[in-house]
Amino acid sequence: MDQKTGGLNEEWDKVIDVLSQIIPVYDRVNRFISFGKDLVYRREGILKTVKSNDIVLDAGAGPGVMSQILLQSVQDTGNLVLLDPLKVMLSQARRRIVDKSIHFSLGIFESLPFRDKSFDVVMTGFSLRDAGNLHFAVTEIHRVLKDGGSFLIVDLGKPNNRFFRWIIGIHWRYLVGLLGFIAAGRKGLRFTVLYTTYQKLLTNEAQKSLFEEIFSEVSFQTRMLGGLVIVRCKKTMKYNKSLKTFGFQVSI
Repeated sequence: MDQKTGGLNEEWDKVIDVLSQIIPVYDRVNRFISFGKDLVYRREGILKTVKSNDIVLDAGAGPGVMSQILLQSVQDTGNLVLLDPLKVMLSQARRRIVDKSIHFSLGIFESLPFRDKSFDVVMTGFSLRDAGNLHFAVTEIHRVLKDGGSFLIVDLGKPNNRFFRWIIGIHWRYLVGLLGFIAAGRKGLRFTVLYTTYQKLLTNEAQKSLFEEIFSEVSFQTRMLGGLVIVRCKKTMKYNKSLKTFGFQVSI
């Protein structure tokens, strides 16, 4: 793994393929393996970040859990766009969120199909870790945010402390498969792919440094021994560093 850029890199296709196979049990197993905490932390991040009438991009929206919580938690939400690289995930999201004013878009983090400064908020719920290249993904998100806009990340974390990192690794490598099987049978076993994403994760300290490289204000909070993070980044100054283009492709 590139310790500077982060991301799944060569494992991207494998992880995306598994995600497409576990859609029928996705929500059920997530609730089970997180002991219901995933919903709590998603809502916490949204309430601290999104205001009424904000134009919001739910990037890596999956089956629409973050957007559903947003619509339930924030009154008078402005335009909302859900983006995901998988058509089947967006189909699930459409069934979950029956609202003709909501927009759905197929795409990846590293090449967002939107104009510069389009959104007040970009939010990612347990999806940014699946970026092929984390640095390019965060740079693209910065590009589509308005000046003064906010980037919310609720996701897995990788503790800086080696002992805690080992404990969390044991959870993702062994316990998640068992819990997934209990919750959803053989399909639940496929959630062991989370260990791959955990291995590829930058440590929390390295993630924070990457966000601070691109955004001028970063609030980085950890939960569950550092195994989960709630990050809020603010775009308050122009990002003048030299940016490269990222030739990542998605088959549709």
